[in-house]
Amino acid sequence: MANFELTREFLEDLKNTIDSKNEKLAAEKVADLHAADIAEIYDELDIDEARFLHLLLDDEKGADVLVELEEDVRESFLKNLPAETIARQFIEQMDSDDAADIISELPQDVKDEVLSKINDVEQAGDIVDLLNY
Repeated sequence: MANFELTREFLEDLKNTIDSKNEKLAAEKVADLHAADIAEIYDELDIDEARFLHLLLDDEKGADVLVELEEDVRESFLKNLPAETIARQFIEQMDSDDAADIISELPQDVKDEVLSKINDVEQAGDIVDLLNY
């Protein structure tokens, strides 16, 4: 979709799809949207609806959406996820500078655990360097 406009009708339709747990249809509704548009949709969903939708995205698009979220929404979104999920599904899919920005917002104990779960040692080192900068 070139010029997506979030309408009340689209949002209600998407919420109904999520409520009915129709993963295939929900994924199709957002498949062609840009990360910034999906982030805008998350702003209008409750956290459980946003998480449901997020788990349907491929890892790269999911990471891009995470970068586009407002800091407070991202914090709520990540709060209940295990460090390994944050590392593998999001951080490992991002450029090191975006990953460092996201990790810097986490509490120190979560930050340390996420860093320890990153498989790519070079990326983890780059992120630590950026965090210390």
